Amino acid sequence: MAEIRTRAVDRHKFKNYLKKADEHYKAMELSYEAGLWTACVVNAVHCAINSTDALTVFYLGFRHAGDRHHDVLQLLQKLDIEKSELRPKSQQLSNLLSIKNTAEYEERLMDAKDAESARKACDRFYSWVKEKLR
Repeated sequence: MAEIRTRAVDRHKFKNYLKKADEHYKAMELSYEAGLWTACVVNAVHCAINSTDALTVFYLGFRHAGDRHHDVLQLLQKLDIEKSELRPKSQQLSNLLSIKNTAEYEERLMDAKDAESARKACDRFYSWVKEKLR
């Protein structure tokens, strides 16, 4: 298994990643309300990515810096969080990361069902991250 690329970040900067996540979350909600399904999904994905960066910076002092977003799931396993709690959150993040490429680069457009699913997974993951960073 290849080593996961990371970048050291001052732990206090976790707030910056959380602010980015907040903005993507709000954009996700506005996009959903406006029926902008692809924008909703893309913002849900980026909210989750920035939430994960906030979490790993806070707990570990670094964030994922590689090209493969799914590698971040291995970083989550390094957090001092009970595995039984981490498992469903990792699945929610994985589901969002799995739709990223389709939403951003492929010809298929996102629909209401995609948006609802991404929004739900994002909301659960983002809320959990905010709870962990209180």
